[in-house]
Amino acid sequence: MPDWRSEVLRRLANSKLPEAERDEISRELAGYLDDVCADANARGLDDSAATQLAAAELHEDEHLGANLYRSRKEKAMNLNSRAKRFWLPGMFMLLASAALLAGFQAAGLRPHLTTLSLLGGPTHPRAFNWPMMVYYPWLCVLPFVGAAGAYWSRRAGGSRAVRAAAGFFPVIVFLAVFVTILLFSFVIGGLAGNVSIANTLAPEFAGAVMSWVVIPAIALLLGVLPFLRETDNPKDGIAVEVQAGVRD
Repeated sequence: MPDWRSEVLRRLANSKLPEAERDEISRELAGYLDDVCADANARGLDDSAATQLAAAELHEDEHLGANLYRSRKEKAMNLNSRAKRFWLPGMFMLLASAALLAGFQAAGLRPHLTTLSLLGGPTHPRAFNWPMMVYYPWLCVLPFVGAAGAYWSRRAGGSRAVRAAAGFFPVIVFLAVFVTILLFSFVIGGLAGNVSIANTLAPEFAGAVMSWVVIPAIALLLGVLPFLRETDNPKDGIAVEVQAGVRD
């Protein structure tokens, strides 16, 4: 059987691919071509016919090295685009929302403390009372934060889903934090044996989620909605690397 790896390296010798990538590609393609030969033998072809079939696969694309170089370069560019469309605007909006909240607290603005009662009033024996903490000044600026995140993502070419995720990034992080705290509380409470889920943990957790996730999400939605009217960008996401010279 031919030395497929040497043959692939010869095909890629004049490409712009770095040496390490050429070596990696040669190993992958050599393994694929060996599989092609083995499959041809299993279908009753002799070694000569199997070798010709694999060689045809390898030499089908006259510009193998150039196509692989271009596909890898496009993949790197698209990965960078994902950061520009989602991670940069999302992280910036998270920091901006946290900085605004800290600024309001430093200015002496206090949250509004209230209790959300379900299935009756606060004194009803079967009522669910959720303690809530609402920062009205902070909620008033959150629509602008959501709008900025969605606008930034749209300018970078983000799809509708990516724009929404960038605008809602602060509450996504808050929700992840609360879920982590809830799981940690279950573990510690179970080990200590003194946590009443029905009377203590569930109301406090529900009130925190309402205060820091649900209500802020509604405020962010007001700013995100105007930037979700365009159609999705079909070029969003990571480009699939061209498997040149290899047919399914």
